[in-house]
Amino acid sequence: MKKILLAVLIVFGLLLPGVYGEDEYINKLWTHNLGGNVWEILHGDFTGDGKDEIVVASGCCGNPGYVTVFDTEGEIVWQAKLAKEVNSLGIGDINGDGKLEAVTGSKDSHIYFISNSGEVIKNQADSGDILVIKIADLDGDGKNEVVTGSTKIRIFKDMELYKEFGTENRITDIDLYDINGDKKLEIVTGGLGNFVYALDSDLNLLWKDRNNSSVWGTVPFTYNGSTAILVQTRGYYALDKEGKRIPSIEKLNDEYFISGYDAGNMIILSDGKGNTVSYDYALKELWKFKAEKEIKDFYSYTEGNQKIIMMGSMDESFYMVKGDGSFIGSAKAGSYVSAVDSFSYKDKRYVVFGSFDDNVYTYYREIKNVPFYGAGTIIAALIYLLYKKFQ
Repeated sequence: MKKILLAVLIVFGLLLPGVYGEDEYINKLWTHNLGGNVWEILHGDFTGDGKDEIVVASGCCGNPGYVTVFDTEGEIVWQAKLAKEVNSLGIGDINGDGKLEAVTGSKDSHIYFISNSGEVIKNQADSGDILVIKIADLDGDGKNEVVTGSTKIRIFKDMELYKEFGTENRITDIDLYDINGDKKLEIVTGGLGNFVYALDSDLNLLWKDRNNSSVWGTVPFTYNGSTAILVQTRGYYALDKEGKRIPSIEKLNDEYFISGYDAGNMIILSDGKGNTVSYDYALKELWKFKAEKEIKDFYSYTEGNQKIIMMGSMDESFYMVKGDGSFIGSAKAGSYVSAVDSFSYKDKRYVVFGSFDDNVYTYYREIKNVPFYGAGTIIAALIYLLYKKFQ
């Protein structure tokens, strides 16, 4: 009888799940070939069903370009065809109808405004390649403006050109950030030139800073309770909200920091050789990551209490790491990974990246609780030891 009771207690102990562990995985859903380089990937609910769709800008080599909206199963919701390749993209409600529209820049030096259902509503000629588009409410009036960057920075209201500002840079980076606390978004920009510009929501120049080396981009952030703008160049330096250098923030490198990203609790910089460094907001180094070639795009999201960082590299790889720098996994494409994005619906996290192999790749990722029987095993062992002792 004692042996039977002992066996029952041991089995009970083994079956008792004392703790739960996280089992991380990522599974491939679908791939779609768009017949041209994938330049940008965003997400938004175009159909109004409460579930985001995947929005992709693509094209190559003087051929027609496309803005394509996919559902999460890989079916095309709509596709807008443009005369030349599409290499920049923004989405948002730009006409106040409560629906998302798309705005894109094409190699024919035109900005295209595309309706919620995929029709080109209007186009506007520009002075060159439109390399970046942002959509946000700049002036706090409850309506979104469209900000575009080429050699000029332009603001559109209700799809009409409102203001423009000529720069000495070829603009590849635009940040919208309230740098002076006036409850309006200022425009901070650098990229392929020697200047950093700060402009107000009416494109009045607040200040500009000149560097002796090329400026690749800017990252506004909060440093010791005040606004700072981290400038990517041969290393980095920082400017305060008035455009003055912050002497305590400067690091000189032989390599240029090509890519910069604010993950919400850290700044990530990557140079032209794929050396990627994470810093906290006090510019203390947190961790390093090494890709074979430069990182072209970043995206991050929060999963539980952990940041997840996604990276697309010119070494033809897509990478995922945790916010502490620990490696999650990677995937290969046929050419360099140019765009990464992610969004969630219910308990599923969709992970999307695009490549210059003309494909958009879609995966899903979940965190599921899996019983871990370590505690039960320990309890069973203790029961057995106590039995032996008192026998």
